[in-house]
Amino acid sequence: MTTLQRILALLGILLSSTAGMAADEPPTDAPVADALVIPPLVKLWEAQAVLNVERDKVAHIVNDEDVVFVQSTAGIVTALNAETGREMWTAQVGRTDEVAMPATSNSSIVMVVAGPALYALDKFSGKELFSYRLPSQPSAGPVITEGSFLIPLSDESLSACALNTLEYLERFNTLPPGIGRAIAWRFATGQVIKRQPVAGSSRVAFVTERGDVFVVDISGVQAGRLKFQFLMQSPATAPLTLVTRDQEYLLAAAANSRLFCIGMNTNGRMQWTYPLGQRVSEPITVIGQSVYIVGDEGEFLGLGLQSGLPLQTVNGEPFAVADVKILVSVTEKAVYVIDSSGQLVTVNRKTGKVATKDHYPDLTLPIRNSVTDRLYLCSTSGRVVCMKESGIDFPVYHQNPKRSPIMPEVAKPAPAVPAADGENQ
Repeated sequence: MTTLQRILALLGILLSSTAGMAADEPPTDAPVADALVIPPLVKLWEAQAVLNVERDKVAHIVNDEDVVFVQSTAGIVTALNAETGREMWTAQVGRTDEVAMPATSNSSIVMVVAGPALYALDKFSGKELFSYRLPSQPSAGPVITEGSFLIPLSDESLSACALNTLEYLERFNTLPPGIGRAIAWRFATGQVIKRQPVAGSSRVAFVTERGDVFVVDISGVQAGRLKFQFLMQSPATAPLTLVTRDQEYLLAAAANSRLFCIGMNTNGRMQWTYPLGQRVSEPITVIGQSVYIVGDEGEFLGLGLQSGLPLQTVNGEPFAVADVKILVSVTEKAVYVIDSSGQLVTVNRKTGKVATKDHYPDLTLPIRNSVTDRLYLCSTSGRVVCMKESGIDFPVYHQNPKRSPIMPEVAKPAPAVPAADGENQ
């Protein structure tokens, strides 16, 4: 090979190398891949609920934005701070080993129905505010507003009591002047109510086993009056879901595999209905404008809240995932579910594809957390683990954004002033 041939060969190698390097560089207008990347999960805290592990198990575990409540089969309630895991208080609610319903709470009070009695405690201290023996056996758990609670009873009625009335009765052993009875009003349906009601700004809704949705006023001179009745013509299979956005909507699932969206503050006007194709027993979760449904046959679907049509992925396909048992939590980029083998599955919200699967063999009691983006898993012995996505320092409040803690405003640094010509850099 002559010197000229060697020079030409070397130039050819350099040119091909430069072209390859240029081809590897992403174009400046390429989409950012980080938009579809889900941050890894990290453990935020771990705590142990109070119970006798030799004889007791966890009966219920529920949460709101502030507190995680762990109830044992013996009736001990442990309140854990939802963000730090710190034990706030423990209390024996009701008699030992008395069957209790899952706790329910508002901004300041937590209620537990144990046997025929209802117990109200301060949510942050555990101090008992009052206990009240119900006139008949409850058929489902209560719903609490800021001033009252409403509970279905086995006599096929919904009863309402004012919280301040029962606190007065507890303190003075008598009703307040001018109050003739503890129960403010009672609405008789003639049908069994086995699912917890939901309360909006001015109305309460509940569904009977036959599939009739009742909406009743809860305040003012019309308190206890029926506003409308929606007939699904098929038995109810899941609890009602209340969605508060620009309006208040009710989501109701029936045994004929149909999902109904009803305007709560209308005269019962149906917004839309969708044929699910399978029975739904799990509660329906709504995050933003997305409705997530877990079917009894394991199919996990996403619908649009306003349209009732299937959510579309970035690939233009309907959002659907197979082999799902329980929805655990939803974040900005992911949906976390439990599959039939007990694995925690991460599903990309944009693509609808499974990203990761993790197995926690002893944490078999997940919470369906629809109020924040935190993940809570619990063992039957009371070990509670909270997880979050890496880089997410503060929880996202899905249902009640106004309860989010006020973040301090940090001043932005002043822009650098370019040095004048001739000055030292």
